[in-house]
Amino acid sequence: MKILVDCAGARIGGAKRLLNEFDLYLRERDLPEMRLIGRDRVLTGLWLLRRERTGERFDRSLALNNVAFVAAGRERRVLIHGPQHFLRTDELRSLGLRISPAVHAQAPVVWATMRRADRIVVPSTSMAERVMRIAPSVRNRLVVAFNPVTPPDAALLRALADERRERDTAGGPVDFLCPIIITPHKLMTRRLRAGLAALDILAGPPHHVEATITVTGRAALIEDPEVARHPRLRLVGEHPAATVIDMMVRCDAIFFPAELESFGYPMAEGRMMGVPVIALDTAHNREIAGPALVGYERETAEEIAAAMHAALDADLKPDQDNPFDRGPYFDLLLGEGAAG
Repeated sequence: MKILVDCAGARIGGAKRLLNEFDLYLRERDLPEMRLIGRDRVLTGLWLLRRERTGERFDRSLALNNVAFVAAGRERRVLIHGPQHFLRTDELRSLGLRISPAVHAQAPVVWATMRRADRIVVPSTSMAERVMRIAPSVRNRLVVAFNPVTPPDAALLRALADERRERDTAGGPVDFLCPIIITPHKLMTRRLRAGLAALDILAGPPHHVEATITVTGRAALIEDPEVARHPRLRLVGEHPAATVIDMMVRCDAIFFPAELESFGYPMAEGRMMGVPVIALDTAHNREIAGPALVGYERETAEEIAAAMHAALDADLKPDQDNPFDRGPYFDLLLGEGAAG
């Protein structure tokens, strides 16, 4: 079976992590009839036209980037993981100009090509609900499958967990890692302000915990200079996925305050590494973070501080069930007959 796969647009964030997992999968499989295109390319209108003109006939096509093929492939599959293309009315109203005109222009294209797809895969129940609200007719073609996550070596995880416990017992400095790409629609300035206020609470009685929030972002992306200069904030800039994963394994807990997510790789990675995840207590976050979630109901300094303190006391082990196994995931995406 000849399969065409487009990965254009997978250069940063979750899309890049997914592509990294796909590369690992391909090393384990013999797929001589599969052709992967779009690596390191930006997903543009021109690319969407060019990818249809391959000069070859394919039995199946798979788009990993929200926009299904129109002509290429007798059977067409698509991975939908862009919640910004499926916003509710209240989200549109609250986010306003934080959603770029380009996203608004892309949404009808995503919807139209999705409706023509034979199989639509989404990474969470909440994303499935967004899709069905826009296109209820695709229900029977829609599949929920968690994005793949491959955790570090189990021996390394055990050693680092022991190291964290020793550090906490000795009263060493605490690091909450916020591994997130800062974009306007994530409202990170407001969320970091609340998180930093929570650290100020932890520093006082009765806890006396000195902690920082380490963010994989730059000061220029934070809208309030006072937040960017906060003494408990450590900005380290963007890093490759492998570096971020190493930082997650070594931190005391992951702080993931984002809301508009189709999946949320740091939550799944915390679950697989045995690292607590501090995030809003929502159905979506419970589904992805599972037992690693240390939730707070409201985005207030007091509730976030309570969750942070609880995370430091959590006795968490890596999830042994591995609901994010890359093998079954990509087998599902590529479909029967992919291996010949």
